[in-house]
Amino acid sequence: ARRYRSRMDLSFGGVFAVAVIALIAPLIARLAPRLRIPAVALEILFGIAVGPSVLGWVHMDVPLGVFSQTGLAFLLFLGGLEIDLAALHGRAKTIFGSWGLTCVLALAFALVVFRIDSHDLALVVAIALSSTSLGLVVPVLREAGETSTEFGRTLLGSSSVAEFGSLLLLSIFFSTTGKDPATQVFLLGVFCVLVAVGGLILWRVRMTTSVFSVLDQLADSASQMRVRGILVVLFFFVAVASNLGFEAILGSFAAGALLRFLDADHRLDEPKLRYKLDALGYGFLVPMFFVTSGIKIDVQALFASPRHMVLIPLLVLGMLVARGVPTLLFRRWFAPHKVRAGALLSATNLSFMVIVAGVGQELGTIDAPSAAAMVLAGVLSVLVFPPIAVALLPAGETLDADWDERGVA
Repeated sequence: ARRYRSRMDLSFGGVFAVAVIALIAPLIARLAPRLRIPAVALEILFGIAVGPSVLGWVHMDVPLGVFSQTGLAFLLFLGGLEIDLAALHGRAKTIFGSWGLTCVLALAFALVVFRIDSHDLALVVAIALSSTSLGLVVPVLREAGETSTEFGRTLLGSSSVAEFGSLLLLSIFFSTTGKDPATQVFLLGVFCVLVAVGGLILWRVRMTTSVFSVLDQLADSASQMRVRGILVVLFFFVAVASNLGFEAILGSFAAGALLRFLDADHRLDEPKLRYKLDALGYGFLVPMFFVTSGIKIDVQALFASPRHMVLIPLLVLGMLVARGVPTLLFRRWFAPHKVRAGALLSATNLSFMVIVAGVGQELGTIDAPSAAAMVLAGVLSVLVFPPIAVALLPAGETLDADWDERGVA
């Protein structure tokens, strides 16, 4: 029994340190508004500072690893909940066309990176540049009062396509199980079938009024049944994706998108429920992911290879070109300042850069200095692009006259 206890003893000192950083980062961001530094960027920077590369106070352990992966899954799940298919109505061709242009521009930039650092696989870098951090775009649009406008819905639709499309490309071409792309495509088809079956089951459950009556009765009790039910759906699809050899985050994003698609009566938009999900995600799990992402960055390897320092501004420029330029296709619908703000928000790419850097290192397709450069480039995109976008989109700005005022959460 003593040997069993020694094996199960876990240290939560690292969790405590990360929780402290998660607490003080928003406070500093709020107390220094002129700096316009988003709290998420501070979380990563503080993580770098206390991590092995700088002060060495905190090292990754089992509890931090679990919380980090769960936080990433919940971040992508919350992003999936923001998908609004209505935003694609009448604009789907342009939105998908903009992401197609993104892929072309991202690949061109990746070939430039390959000439600088031939140890990295160009396709990995291209996939990294083709995404937008939907979880970071949403808070900025909320602050600007744009989530209920046609511009906000269109930008969220475009960001959703970019993030989900990039996840699919990563899952197909770079499997940590070592399977070839053809096998991955087949397994992706199996995953889609399972998602459809899961959706059908959820739809049948949704039509069972007695089940929802019980869920409503226990929604605000100690059981918190709605939250528990949502977590069951989330981790079911995470488990399915993992067992098929995909990144777990593909399952979490699919779970959020599926629940949003099935939510015909807008139960997910109820203030109490969204407050609880946001509290669980943004109050606890998501900061764990961002702080630990900083802890895992090998800054020493980056500084030991000065030529990799060039990759940081180059990758930031690549994000702006690959995701910002295609946003100009929306200029026939919106005012110029909104299009510019949309370009900057579309170029904000942190969470996916962290994901690709981790997968690339695990597969050996990119080296440690390049992985650190990718994450720091993502941090820089968060530090630079959203503050400028917020300045272009004053909070509480009225809607354009030629658009209706139908709002969605």
